[in-house]
This record gives sequence, C-alpha cells and structure tokens, in this order.
Amino acid sequence: MKLLNGDIELATELLQRKGISNPSKSELAYEFIRNQRNGLLENCDWEITKALETGSDATALKKYRKDLRDLPANSTPSLDKDNNLTGVTWPTKPE
Repeated sequence: MKLLNGDIELATELLQRKGISNPSKSELAYEFIRNQRNGLLENCDWEITKALETGSDATALKKYRKDLRDLPANSTPSLDKDNNLTGVTWPTKPE
C-alpha cells in the first residue's frame, strides 16, 4: 500500500499535535495504520450490532475486530523509499 502525500501530511499533522515535531518514517507509518484501523473499526461496529440484533453469529466479526485492535502491537510498520507501507499484515474482513 502506497501512502499518498495527503496520507503523510495528515499523519504528520496528527503527530505534531501530539508533540512530535519531526516524525520519522516509522512514526508516520504507525500513525497511518492507527488511523486506517480506527476507520475500519468504526465501520465494523454497526455490523456487529446488526448481527447481534438479528441473532446472527458475530464470532468472526468479533475476531476481526480484535485483530484490528491488536494491529499496531503486532506490526512493525515502516515506509520504504517510495512511501510504500511495509511490515503490516491487515486482517481479512469476514464475509
């Protein structure tokens, strides 16, 4: 996955708000995956709620959600010279 200039600018801005004035590529990569992960978690919330309301089995969704939450701790993200994200294996969303 290649980070676009907008992705890098957003991650830089968010890190600067946290007091990191000159973030490394590794810090930018971690911030990017946290932001992406948070969006995926938000999208997954309503699916779990719907599954529970309809009596469907939400086990696979719950595992996916846990894997997303654990993603930063279980990854070593970095950016290569072309700003491609490396060191991250994204969990697969169940059907």
